[in-house]
Amino acid sequence: MDFIGALSGLLDPLNWLLFAPPAAAVLGLGALLAGWLKLKKGVKTNYTRKLFHILNFTYAAVIFVIGGPVRGTVAVLIFGGLGIGAMIIAMFLNDGNLLLEGLAREQDAPHRKLYVVVPFIATAVAGVLDNLLMPRFAVVGYLVSGWGDAAGEPVGVRWGKHRYRVRALWGVECTRSLEGSAGVFFVSWAGAFIALQIAAVPALPAVPISLAAAGAAALVEAVSSHGLDNLTVQMTAAAVAYGCSFAAGLA
Repeated sequence: MDFIGALSGLLDPLNWLLFAPPAAAVLGLGALLAGWLKLKKGVKTNYTRKLFHILNFTYAAVIFVIGGPVRGTVAVLIFGGLGIGAMIIAMFLNDGNLLLEGLAREQDAPHRKLYVVVPFIATAVAGVLDNLLMPRFAVVGYLVSGWGDAAGEPVGVRWGKHRYRVRALWGVECTRSLEGSAGVFFVSWAGAFIALQIAAVPALPAVPISLAAAGAAALVEAVSSHGLDNLTVQMTAAAVAYGCSFAAGLA
């Protein structure tokens, strides 16, 4: 889908009537659920934030598949735009707010809100680029980043013993773990394979292609700056899947 087609779809009021209400519901209810789990049930932010992350990426993949390459792309763009607006609103919420607390990590202080907003903007930018440049394989980026990248932090928190430092956009110390990176790889492999089936890549070649996409995504996630991995992982996974499929005559 080209830029003009996407812009035309965004200017159609019917698309907003169809896609904006469920998108707003996913964003709002997802944030409320994350906040409730943290503040009322004592679940760690590392888990509640990733739950929100998984819900959003999975929803993007579902509406993209259901809507098809044209309307699905417009639906994802509307979802991303509403998400960016919601994250900007989060900048003005006070600490302790139910909508904020499930998403804002304590270890990101004093930049907790920025590390809510910027990753979501990075996610939306990557989604737009994937949809415009390689729409058939955008779903690979959604599921690898949405599931695989989401696995890294909880796995690292629970089992991470071999830690390494990574760069951060603003003054916080950030580490990841080899165990978390392994979690990214294995879950990304599953997500990439499922996405390639959605993209109509035959199962046999989809195995090595998904392996390549997952390996590249795990490596990129390991070295990406804290706050930007939603962009780098999402675009890398889609690009590698597209490149391998093209080389195999399947794109």
